[in-house]
Amino acid sequence: MTDGAPTTQVRPSPVVTVLGVGNPIMGDDGIGLELLAGVEAQCVDTRVEFVDGGTGGMELLPVVQDATYLLILDAVAGDTPGQVVELTGDQIPRLLATKLSPHQVGLLDIFAAARLLGREPQTVAVVGVVPETVDLQLGLTPAVEAAMPEATRIAVEVVNGWLAEDATAKNTCCGG
Repeated sequence: MTDGAPTTQVRPSPVVTVLGVGNPIMGDDGIGLELLAGVEAQCVDTRVEFVDGGTGGMELLPVVQDATYLLILDAVAGDTPGQVVELTGDQIPRLLATKLSPHQVGLLDIFAAARLLGREPQTVAVVGVVPETVDLQLGLTPAVEAAMPEATRIAVEVVNGWLAEDATAKNTCCGG
């Protein structure tokens, strides 16, 4: 029975945070934001939060600190434009130290600050595509555009794996 007061629904805290970064007016530097839109279109689970990090800097620190599972979508360094890259664990600091353009988010600095403040994600992964050009232009190059379906598929698999892991943990006697 209700007393006439409006009811509010409480949204569960996100388990997975998907952070897309990049600059869409710098050609292939917009990869992360394009991937973010593709993953968001396929993931409808309320436990997933999607964040357009754009070219943000330290203002992304709370996003990183509050994440349990953090998936970063970005342009990644490499030799073959259009190559899809998935990185986890020890591979990530090496990637984050490589700046692709002057507009790229200083993610390594954000992770260092999160660690110093004692709040960082439990698990981090990066899915990205090697850019062909990060010059001033709108849109992705054909090589990168062709890689987007595969990169999106891999990112969705990462998210789904984490969601399944979270569900398993909650269904065990010791997992909460």
